[in-house]
Amino acid sequence: MENPAPTKPAKPTKPKKPTKPAAPAEAPAEAPAKAEQPATITDASGFQSMVAFITSPTGERFVVLEIFILTAMTLLIFLLYQKEMKKRVEIEMAMNMIRNIVVGIDSNYKDKDDTPALNCFKPLDFQILAAAQNLSEEMRYLAKRNDQLQKEIDTLTRNLKDGWVIFSNAYYLFSAELRSWMDSQKKCEREGAKLISIETVEEQFFINHQVKGRRKFFWIGLFKDKNENWKWLSGRLPEDEYWVYYSLHDELNHDCTAMTFDCIDTCWIAVECHLQMPYICKKVPNDAWL
Repeated sequence: MENPAPTKPAKPTKPKKPTKPAAPAEAPAEAPAKAEQPATITDASGFQSMVAFITSPTGERFVVLEIFILTAMTLLIFLLYQKEMKKRVEIEMAMNMIRNIVVGIDSNYKDKDDTPALNCFKPLDFQILAAAQNLSEEMRYLAKRNDQLQKEIDTLTRNLKDGWVIFSNAYYLFSAELRSWMDSQKKCEREGAKLISIETVEEQFFINHQVKGRRKFFWIGLFKDKNENWKWLSGRLPEDEYWVYYSLHDELNHDCTAMTFDCIDTCWIAVECHLQMPYICKKVPNDAWL
């Protein structure tokens, strides 16, 4: 048998030198640029859509509305500013007016006003504030009186529409319904008035004229008390008497007085209180009128 031929040992391989890392490819750097391109297209598309919306009728209305709101807000801010400035000017004018009044009332305040003070308020300023407070209280009082007067005017207007007649500082109701003397008094009280008590000669002539024009008998507030004395419902005794010549004012049971139209100047007539006839109410306003 033949011996196998010996094999040559393999040559050792030299280790490869480490290769330098390759420079990063420029392709990734271009990637952002490529990524931005769609965004640019989208922005342009959004801008075009906005322009298209604004130029549309709906967009125009929207723009006009926005301009109107902005203008209104600007105007409102300006008016509020003007109002605030006007208020400050009015306060300053009021303070100056009060200052002049106070100085005019007492000349000693002139020297006090010119002298410097250590505190933020001068003595005169405290006097001005006190005067302003007094004026404010007086204005509130006048406003309250004005409200009372307005209520009286409203009452007067309503009464005039209901048939009341004004004379001097009072007004009168010549009723159309028939009642007894006592019921007439109660009816007048429900109206906030009283069965008439005549106070003056002028009022007597006025009532005479009104009764003659209506050609009716009317109850008045003159009655006979327990002592057989004639007295007005107001508590006064009649200073002058205007009995008609045929009146039975001294007779028994003739305890109430009416005004007759068949007379000249003396028109009182005493009759029984249960008779049914019209009546005269008198309402005197309070001092809110005066």
